[in-house]
Amino acid sequence: MQRTTATMERLDAEQKNQCRIIEQASEKASKTAEDAAEAFAVSKPRLMTYAALCALMLVCVGWFVGGWMMYRSGWATGDANGYKRAIEANAAASWANTKSGVMAKRLDEMGNLQPLAACNLPGFSIEKGERGSRWCVVVGKDSQFHGWALP
Repeated sequence: MQRTTATMERLDAEQKNQCRIIEQASEKASKTAEDAAEAFAVSKPRLMTYAALCALMLVCVGWFVGGWMMYRSGWATGDANGYKRAIEANAAASWANTKSGVMAKRLDEMGNLQPLAACNLPGFSIEKGERGSRWCVVVGKDSQFHGWALP
C-alpha cells in the first residue's frame, strides 16, 4: 500500500508539473498573440495606405497603357483611311484628265450626266438582264435593244 501511495504521489507531482508547463506555454502563446494583434493594429493603417497607393498606381498604369494602345490604333486606322482616300482621289483626278473624263465633265455641265446615269431619259427604260444585272435600253430602228449596264 505504501508503494502504491508513493507511486500515486509521484504521478500526482508529475501531473502538476506538466500542468504548470502547459499553463506557462499557454501564457506565452497568449502574450505572443496579444503582441501580434497589437503590432498588426499599429501597422494596419500603414498597410492600408500602401495597398491603396499600389491599387492607384495599377489603375493609372492601366489607363496609360489602354490610352496609348487606343491612340496608336486610332492613328493607324486614320492613316490607312487617309492613304486610301488619297489613292482614290489620285485615281479620280487621273481619270478626269482622260477623254472619257473630259466628256463626262461636259455632260455634267449640260445637266445630262445624272439622267444618263439613272436612265431617266425619254425613250429609255430599265430592263433586268442575266444574273440580276440592270440595263438602260432603247429600241433602235432595227427593232433591237441597245443600251448599257447600270451601276
